[in-house]
Amino acid sequence: MDRLSSRTRVLILVLILAAWAWRLHGLDAQSLWRDETDSLRFATRPLAQVLGNFTRPGENGPLYFLLLRPWLAMTGQSEYALRFPSAWLGLLAVPLILAWGRRLFSLEAGLLAALLLAANPYQLWYSQEAKMYALLVVIVMLALWAFAEALRRGGWWRWLVWLVLTSLCFYIHVLAVLILAVEVVWFLATPRWRRRWRSLLAALAILILPYLPLVWWQWALFTNPSFSTGHPFVPLGQLVLTAWSAQIQGILPRPSAMVLAPTIFLLLAAFGLKPRRPTQPPQAEIAYPRFLCLAWWLVPVLGVFLISLVTPVFTDRYVIWVLPALLLLQALGAHVLHQHSRWLAILVLALLLGFQLWVGWRQTTLPIKSDFRSAAAYVAPLRKPDDLMLFLMPYIRFTYEYYDPGPYPAADAPYANREPDASKVPDRLSDLVQGRTGVWVIESEADFYDRKGLIRGWLKAHAQRDAEAHFVLVSVYHYRLP
Repeated sequence: MDRLSSRTRVLILVLILAAWAWRLHGLDAQSLWRDETDSLRFATRPLAQVLGNFTRPGENGPLYFLLLRPWLAMTGQSEYALRFPSAWLGLLAVPLILAWGRRLFSLEAGLLAALLLAANPYQLWYSQEAKMYALLVVIVMLALWAFAEALRRGGWWRWLVWLVLTSLCFYIHVLAVLILAVEVVWFLATPRWRRRWRSLLAALAILILPYLPLVWWQWALFTNPSFSTGHPFVPLGQLVLTAWSAQIQGILPRPSAMVLAPTIFLLLAAFGLKPRRPTQPPQAEIAYPRFLCLAWWLVPVLGVFLISLVTPVFTDRYVIWVLPALLLLQALGAHVLHQHSRWLAILVLALLLGFQLWVGWRQTTLPIKSDFRSAAAYVAPLRKPDDLMLFLMPYIRFTYEYYDPGPYPAADAPYANREPDASKVPDRLSDLVQGRTGVWVIESEADFYDRKGLIRGWLKAHAQRDAEAHFVLVSVYHYRLP
């Protein structure tokens, strides 16, 4: 690759600084929600338990929690500290996608891809969330780069780097195993790489054989009739559309389909317009870069669908690591379109970036996550020493206690969604409130536990509700007992 000019270096630095400011802005604006509280809980467990999660079936992302552990020990457990590693990793993805765009297409395409990623509201959201998704995007880009380097240049140490990075992917998110399917497609599609097939087979054997027991455990878990991921089955067309639109429009409720038009236009340009100047560097070793990007995006999405035929596992964030491929294709489309019509390319990019920056700003300024911070601020000064705190559903207790640690009497609401549990609700509630003068019900995602409202119905019949407040995805009620 040619050396970057001073002007280009300055442009990259400005872009990185702007992306950094965008990710730090409003980093603690949203209340923590239960998944983020899980990150805190899992990272601060006894070390033996954290390490044991690496071989326990059903555990997802143990490496992220292990890496988060020393950071929290050093910085504390504030919302800002908990989310800061994701912001930093979200920033690191910007120069990485620039390098990928430069390698596959051109420096101009790489710069455009970096710009698109810097402004992308989906990546921004997960750069401000205390989960493994920002790390996953970075580590997948590095693993794929190591794979390409090992096949292009050979050398045992390059294969070792690939093996380590790919193994890290598995322990950051279990569905990142689908990176192997992407790499196999890449290998088959790149003629210059196929001469190293022996090296690839040996590396795959070294990678896969130690994981066979883990694969067996996971498969046994997934195929167990009593095991449920809690995700509904999503048909293939809806699955693809959901993943694609989320990566363009962010996590807010979907607006009009017209906002997808700039992206569709750029993708059509990437595949339909003939470049007037080469879009690949001279002597590029990758024969079909557009196809490789398409495989990077589509193969994991199809893989999730195939797994879901056995056990539904789809949530759009699980495949966030395919986002760079989509942005690389958009960047290529903008670059090719610019060769044909400069002002049309500028207009399409301005529409896309303007919309995404607006969505990113709304994601930061609007309360979206379950607002336990406000709920705790409301309840804590009103709570009397002998009031019972009743959590419906019980799992939200950990998040509420982050903001209002107590001490106070607390209990989990009884399960009421099936018999014989539902018929036992009155007796269990009578036991829980025995000797109390009041009950605070902290309620969020209550349908998972009490779809028919039996718990609040019993309290309505046996107590007087004298206070209530509603926040984003959280409600609180106080009942005075006779």
